[in-house]
Amino acid sequence: MADGEKNRVTVDIYGKTYTIRGDAPTEWITQVAAYVDQKMRDIAGRHLYLDTAKIAVLAALNLADEYFRLKQEHETLLQMLDEEGK
Repeated sequence: MADGEKNRVTVDIYGKTYTIRGDAPTEWITQVAAYVDQKMRDIAGRHLYLDTAKIAVLAALNLADEYFRLKQEHETLLQMLDEEGK
C-alpha cells in the first residue's frame, strides 16, 4: 500500500453494511467491526424493545466504559512499575 493510501474494508454491523477506510490492517478493522456488532447484538438480545439508535448508544457507552476501565488499569500498572523502579 502506497504512503497516504488507506485500506477500504466492507463490514456488517447489526445488519447494515459499512465501508470503512483506515490506516489499520484489514484484519484489524474487520475484528473491531465484529466486536461492535457483537456488543450491539448482546444489548439487543437483552432489550428487545429498543430501536437501533438506542442499541448503538448503549453499545457505545459499554465500549467507552471498557476503554476507561482498561485505561485506568493501565495507568495503575504503570505507576506500580514506576514505583518499583525507584
